Amino acid sequence: MLIAVIPAYNEEKNIRDVVKRTLQYTDFVVVVDDGSKDNTSEEARQGGAFVIRNKVNKGKAGAMNVGFKYTLKKSADFIVVLDADGQHDPDEIPLFMNKMYEGFDLVVGVRRFDRKLMPASRILANTFSSFLTSLVTCTKILDSQSGYRVIRRSILEKICFTSSRYQIETEMIIKAAKCGFKICFVPIKTIYTHQAQSKINQLVDPARFVFLVIKLFFWRCK
Repeated sequence: MLIAVIPAYNEEKNIRDVVKRTLQYTDFVVVVDDGSKDNTSEEARQGGAFVIRNKVNKGKAGAMNVGFKYTLKKSADFIVVLDADGQHDPDEIPLFMNKMYEGFDLVVGVRRFDRKLMPASRILANTFSSFLTSLVTCTKILDSQSGYRVIRRSILEKICFTSSRYQIETEMIIKAAKCGFKICFVPIKTIYTHQAQSKINQLVDPARFVFLVIKLFFWRCK
């Protein structure tokens, strides 16, 4: 069973369409409304999603963990995670699944780092973060911060994620690599929305990332 987890915060304009398109390729869609102040929950339901609503905003990682717990209860074999703002194209889900059927455990989308498609500051940050992640994992990591990915159930059963925000994407890659899970990357479209840019704190988030990488350098799989 393939279940989609879509964390959402104030995405009433986009979520219904994202859910409908995602349902074309998945068995079930879970939207975790992370304390939205608009009609995100209702729009997601109208699109066909099962909605879990956090009363308070827990951050992206917190919302994802809520979704992960639910998918394990639903006996999901694979979990696809994508953003609610339309930044990720659901039509590309089969590309990820083809790799999963080849035996990979974590398949991550790789964005095209083109200055015409993405701000230069983001290109620099992504390049630097992927370089550091590659050093820590001793594996070539092409895009450590891409949120579009498919995860095999066994990863969620084995690993606990403790990040509170966007750093969960990098945390997942590092911990999965250190636990011996097979990771690969697939090229995806780069749809860089204004909403995506506004959710990134250009000073705080990079600092959190560096702290995370230093901490995970000493982390060992149990």
